[in-house]
Amino acid sequence: MNTNTTHCDIDACTSICGDCAAGYRRALREGGLSGNVPDCLVSFGLLRRLEGTRDHLPVPPSVAAVILAKPVERAIADQRAELDALLAALSPMEAVYRHEHQRHEALLRPLIGSEVTGAAVQAALATCTGELLTTHPEGRCPTGVRADVLPRELVPAGRDVRRRTVYSHTVRSHGPTLAHMERATRAGAEVRTAGERFERLIVCDRSAAFVPAVTGSGNQPYALEIREPGLIHHLTRTFEAVWERATPVEFDATGQRPPQLTDEIQKTILELMVRGHTDDAISKRLGLSTRSIGAHIKRASTRFGSRSRAELGFILAKAGVFDTGPAGTA
Repeated sequence: MNTNTTHCDIDACTSICGDCAAGYRRALREGGLSGNVPDCLVSFGLLRRLEGTRDHLPVPPSVAAVILAKPVERAIADQRAELDALLAALSPMEAVYRHEHQRHEALLRPLIGSEVTGAAVQAALATCTGELLTTHPEGRCPTGVRADVLPRELVPAGRDVRRRTVYSHTVRSHGPTLAHMERATRAGAEVRTAGERFERLIVCDRSAAFVPAVTGSGNQPYALEIREPGLIHHLTRTFEAVWERATPVEFDATGQRPPQLTDEIQKTILELMVRGHTDDAISKRLGLSTRSIGAHIKRASTRFGSRSRAELGFILAKAGVFDTGPAGTA
């Protein structure tokens, strides 16, 4: 047997280097090594010392791997047992989770189709005894067959229910909607209009809410019935914020219409224009004709002396038209 010098240990030699390979080759050729041998060969299990001697015999790599793998496999088995115990401990909670998840799903129900939605809303109204909140951002009441997901005639008959409704400012110039609003106020409802952006909403007694949506194809009426208290709380807070900033609609005994708030409407149109909306998009959002939208923008251009929409937007921003407070009045 040959004698070799001490080599680096396993911590410094984590793979078979050239010196390891050379030492292992000599051990195979000469039947082993004696004296000081490379520590890494011993650490890798490629050399095994004969008991009572300084001789080291070579070990096949496959055998060395089996020996070295045993503590690793034991650790893996221990961790697997620990994981199995953890999963077994959590398993009973899966049934609890499924039950609660199904309960929460029942608090958020999709309503497909106008007939289904209308029936669900009417069922909620039938039990509404304290408060009814509604918002109508789309502007004027359309005539003929309604395309809305949620019905507009929502007043629970014969009950002392506080009713509050917010419309867009633009309804102040639409006769049929004003007539509808006047009937509602005569029946005790409170009506206001706002120029800011808000979404369609119905809330009954702060225990049931309805919001519209569309299916993926965009052509199927679709709504959500919400009975989850946290979501309803969020929706009612949003309503209250819009309500506080909205302007009351009042009808006097002479039948005179409420003021149109033209400046507020124009401000809303200009703000949407600056945000990049087209006349058609603004028209659909506010319920005004594209001709009316164009007329408002033209008047603003004349007033501020602008020659293009881009220039008008720059002038409006510089003049602070959209700032809050008295300085922001358009």
